[in-house]
Amino acid sequence: MQKAHIHAGLTILLIGLVASNQQAHAQQPPLKATLVACPSDKTVIGGVNACGKIWALGSGEAELSADGTLRVTLRGLVLNDPSVGKFNGSPDGVDAVAAAVICGGGNAAVAAHTEPVALSPKGDAQVESKLKLPQHCFAPVVVVRERYEGKIGGWLAATDF
Repeated sequence: MQKAHIHAGLTILLIGLVASNQQAHAQQPPLKATLVACPSDKTVIGGVNACGKIWALGSGEAELSADGTLRVTLRGLVLNDPSVGKFNGSPDGVDAVAAAVICGGGNAAVAAHTEPVALSPKGDAQVESKLKLPQHCFAPVVVVRERYEGKIGGWLAATDF
């Protein structure tokens, strides 16, 4: 009889631990990562072409919550390419950025993206949007894409892929 009580008690404890772990896991964001600037090495991420020139990023972070809320902060996203002459150190015509989420690592396809937000002349932007992501978005990667001449183009910054 005592073994039955111990077994029942352990079963309840185990169920409680599993439920607690699942709840804690659901509350943790699937991604909180630093962004790195595009080195112009032609790396394609999630079907998104790389930038055409070398970019620098003072600082950048992306945070993706379990509910699909994406926050991206960029400071100093500017060209770091002497070939652009006087435009080096500026966004040179990139007037906005959009963030895209790729589920399944860098070789998968874009699952969702934000609307473009203004990029300041100093290369600063704040993106915040709630995205509709697939139910299972494993190994998410965030890429920040340029808007140049009214069109969304290649990636300028990305999380680890």
